[in-house]
Amino acid sequence: NEHITLRSAGAERDLVLTTAALSYGLSERTDLIVTVPHLRIGADPLTGEAGGHGLVDLGLDIKWRFYEHGPFSFALKPGATFPTGDTQRALGTGDTVWSLFLVSSYKLEEWNFLLHLGHVHHNNTFNERVDLWHASAAVERQVGEILKLVLDIGIDTNTDRALKSDPLFLIAGFIWSLHQNFDFDLGYKTQSTETLRARSLLAGLTLRW
Repeated sequence: NEHITLRSAGAERDLVLTTAALSYGLSERTDLIVTVPHLRIGADPLTGEAGGHGLVDLGLDIKWRFYEHGPFSFALKPGATFPTGDTQRALGTGDTVWSLFLVSSYKLEEWNFLLHLGHVHHNNTFNERVDLWHASAAVERQVGEILKLVLDIGIDTNTDRALKSDPLFLIAGFIWSLHQNFDFDLGYKTQSTETLRARSLLAGLTLRW
């Protein structure tokens, strides 16, 4: 669950993105991931436009860990979202979006260093940029047996064709493993461009079986 507050031109607008994700192990190194997102958009304080809510484009990803040796691991994550959301209510792109990410990890006894690089072919009906890039680096620190601290920093291509600056983001949070099959995570995200500031409260639950 992500509660987002956008600030632009001196006004703030709230969004709430709730995503349910189901991951199924096809093999020891391959996972199939299905995501079902729901977006709630608050009213626009500048135009008075009413908000709305509904399901956003459904997603399907495959994560393949193609290399594991000692502390190193590498994975490819191709995926797609399908135009199931209502574009008239800004709940979808109106087209199929393709993506490919490379995920690398270097894990020590108490530390885990991660690097994410990716490209998104952002087909859409809103005249937004199509070729989007992502890069981020994260570090995780295990504290005791049940607590893990997380810090993530990255950059994404701006979807707005009129803007040249790309949004930078920073996430700080923790993962609390209450049980070997149950995690609770909480975090704070800040993101900014030359015209927009966004802050988000992140919360999530992970169940394994």
